[in-house]
Amino acid sequence: MHSKNNYDYDFIIIGSGFGGSVSALRLSEKGYKVLVIEKGKWLTGEDFPKSNWNVRKWFWIPLFRFFGLFKLTFFRHVAVLSGVGVGGGSLVYANTLPVPKSIFFKADSWAHLSDWEEELKEFYPQALKMLGANPNPRLQTGDKALLQLAQEIGMEDHFGPTNVGVYFGQEDQTVGDPYFNGKGPSRTGCNFCGGCMLGCRNNAKNTLDKNYLHLAQHEGTEIQAESEVYDIKPLNGENGSSGYKIRWKSSTSIFKKKGELIVGGVVVASGVLGTLKLLLKLKKSSLPNLSDKVGRIIRTNSESLIGVISFDKDAVFSDGVAIGSILHTDEHSHLEPVRYPDGSGFGEY
Repeated sequence: MHSKNNYDYDFIIIGSGFGGSVSALRLSEKGYKVLVIEKGKWLTGEDFPKSNWNVRKWFWIPLFRFFGLFKLTFFRHVAVLSGVGVGGGSLVYANTLPVPKSIFFKADSWAHLSDWEEELKEFYPQALKMLGANPNPRLQTGDKALLQLAQEIGMEDHFGPTNVGVYFGQEDQTVGDPYFNGKGPSRTGCNFCGGCMLGCRNNAKNTLDKNYLHLAQHEGTEIQAESEVYDIKPLNGENGSSGYKIRWKSSTSIFKKKGELIVGGVVVASGVLGTLKLLLKLKKSSLPNLSDKVGRIIRTNSESLIGVISFDKDAVFSDGVAIGSILHTDEHSHLEPVRYPDGSGFGEY
């Protein structure tokens, strides 16, 4: 695949998470020459920690030479959990893939802009198919406790298994690609170890490197890991119509290797934190025409993490997928039991 305008690449995508991976596949399918730049590392099952006590493998803290998949960022009123590595947040999220209910699309923040429920409804089935979503087939200790709660408060009809991006198949059995007619990688049946959010060591979690990114590479997309973009400068003017000069540096090397690339277009998809940090910095320098709205109206997913203690020493809470069930308590909220694998007591919830 060759760039059509003597650029190094037609498009550079900053970040390999949910936004970047989808962009990479769809642009490469259209014939564009695409490079994905990712700050984190290429990680495989052997690279993931067995428990969250292995903080060197778990956390991303370059200052301490920790190059794991999990980043924790503290602000005044909120802590943000995010993923770092090829596959982005899919490496550390809990696999759950619920389709929003109608009330979500009627939020005051965006309802006046469009009928989002109507516009997006055809894309949810496509995304669920790409991510191999299916109901969790096995309820474990925490799920059964949530079911009991639902029964006690008269809401059993509002309880059910989660829809998750996990290949279940035959437990611990590896098979050829079960999703994309042989174009995808081989997969291994989930063994319900509870390790989804530490990085799946069993090749069962449908992370983005096993679907969107994998297929994008088949279309010619290149992925450059351990690199961080620090400047985006328009060529020959300020509107970017002639392309951009991209400057990047190593995110893991002590000697900070650097490079420059000339590209036609840029997709900034490095998560909310990475994207805003970069754009707000560049608004003061090489991208002064960015909208003043950048960084405004930011919202979290409104999660509250509540620790639960059991005095039953024989109960096993680690078996299962990270989140295997859900109880919809009302139209705005729900409860989910969350688990880490056996032996994980560092920051467990």
